[in-house]
Amino acid sequence: MIAYVLASLRQSGASRRRARTMAATALFVCLAGAIQPRPAHAADADTKGWPDKPIRMIVGYPPGGGTDTVARVLAHELGKTLHQSIVVENRAGASGTIATQQVIRSEPDGYTVLFATASPLTGAPLTVKGLTYDPLNDLIPVTRIGGGPFILVANPQFPPNDLPGLVAYAKAHPGEVNYASPGTMTANFFFSELLNMQAGIKTTHVPYKGSAALLNDTMSGQVQYTLDTPGTTLPLIHTGKLKALAIFSEQRLARAPDIPTAKEAGFPDLVGGSWYGLLLPKGTPPAIVDALYKATKTALSGEDVRRAMEARDVIVEGSSPDQFRQYLAAEFKRWKGVTEKLGIEPQ
Repeated sequence: MIAYVLASLRQSGASRRRARTMAATALFVCLAGAIQPRPAHAADADTKGWPDKPIRMIVGYPPGGGTDTVARVLAHELGKTLHQSIVVENRAGASGTIATQQVIRSEPDGYTVLFATASPLTGAPLTVKGLTYDPLNDLIPVTRIGGGPFILVANPQFPPNDLPGLVAYAKAHPGEVNYASPGTMTANFFFSELLNMQAGIKTTHVPYKGSAALLNDTMSGQVQYTLDTPGTTLPLIHTGKLKALAIFSEQRLARAPDIPTAKEAGFPDLVGGSWYGLLLPKGTPPAIVDALYKATKTALSGEDVRRAMEARDVIVEGSSPDQFRQYLAAEFKRWKGVTEKLGIEPQ
């Protein structure tokens, strides 16, 4: 096209005038084509090379803990599925909110992924004053990886031996029963308070900075009971250092069939516990979200991963992005109702 324009300009007379007109028209068409906006699908086309460099998986808890070990199991298999390295980075502090803020501020290019728990997504927005993010709007859910139920455990010398016994004891001894949790933004706290509401009892909350300290104090009798995951409680139950009163699951746990469910005790809403999910910063191209979801689902279907997850009492789920979004919205609504009834204000 450019060669035609130059040749036309070298002609003379009427022919030259006609040639100039034709050349100007041709040049305009050429330039207009160059500056046309990219088609709507062009952004999706850019994702075809993803990932072409290592992906960072941000974990809001210290190395070696329960959340970190589950994240590393997934990262190893996901790296094989994507044919790219998944580098786990621990950004511990404030029950996962520091890591969440880091991911929200990162480039939405699919190379920074949040491995999250309930605390920074559904707990912190209801209990932390001045939180600088909105998890339901600032993050894109990819998949809910899975989770495990809480077990209600007590000091072996505590008189009740089951959940109905705990309720009866707390009613008979108002103000004398304490429970521990890792803090007011955690699912442990919310489920404990939901139990209080539904049972019509009042027990005193004692917050701790982590599971190790609160389990030690439960074993020593500083607090009477707590909620925690099977991975941390079952070894202590089996050695007699703690006793189990109930498990917050739909069915009894295969590894601990003697522990009755809260549903069996008449509390059908006490089902749940810890869970893990993957999220990306707002603005990440839909094609990358979909690609990461499909790769994660493939990774979770591997037999080695399932065995590793089961060993950590994680029930694998692999929900779709839309299902995960609906779950987050429902959980936020659920715990907002609890905080409102309790009169809990963000602090």
